[in-house]
Amino acid sequence: MMRAVPLFLFAALLPAGAEVEREIPLGIEAVTGYRSEYIWRGFKVGDGIMDFQLQGEIALSNEWALDIGGTYATEGGDGDNTEGTFFVDLNYDTKQWSAGFSITGHAFDHPLLDSGVDFSPSFTWHATKDLDLIAGAAYDTGAEGVYGWLEGKWSKPVTDSSFVTLQGGTSFVGDYYGRDGWNDLYARASFTYALNKTISLTPFVGVSIPMDADPETNRLFGGLWFEANF
Repeated sequence: MMRAVPLFLFAALLPAGAEVEREIPLGIEAVTGYRSEYIWRGFKVGDGIMDFQLQGEIALSNEWALDIGGTYATEGGDGDNTEGTFFVDLNYDTKQWSAGFSITGHAFDHPLLDSGVDFSPSFTWHATKDLDLIAGAAYDTGAEGVYGWLEGKWSKPVTDSSFVTLQGGTSFVGDYYGRDGWNDLYARASFTYALNKTISLTPFVGVSIPMDADPETNRLFGGLWFEANF
């Protein structure tokens, strides 16, 4: 579930100009967090969600890297919706641009969403040292449909041990759980503070605005991630 908002590796989130220590000794990160409301690709999944993620990165060369990991999320309170994922990401990174291909298996326990596998290419243009422009698509075997997105991400250091990130975009779908065309608008603002070179805290707020014809309401949510690098 955490990777649906797009994603949460502390080193990957650091803007190019940040002075925060970027070295991760073993390339492994554990993340846990809470969000008041969980929105996945424009669909509301549940309230009071607890997230857990474990991810490792293998540097294959100066440009190529392989990320392997998994997540688990569960709804608190009276809800019982859950999601487990396992993912493998192959990424190629240069100073001007990055490209990747991800395979993610989703196991949902939810009345709307079906378990399946995502096959997802993406491309990122590093427009400036602080601004990334991103395009991606995914074929979801659970939904038997296509999900695509366009977004921008801007990060800026606040101090030597903290930075802010603003991220927003829009998505389009094809035969995706009964939806076609323009799917939603979304945005998120976060503040990351590194307690030391291995531990950081990230509070965030976000919004999702569905474009579907079904009766929906705009959704505002917030949460906190706790990240540890090993």
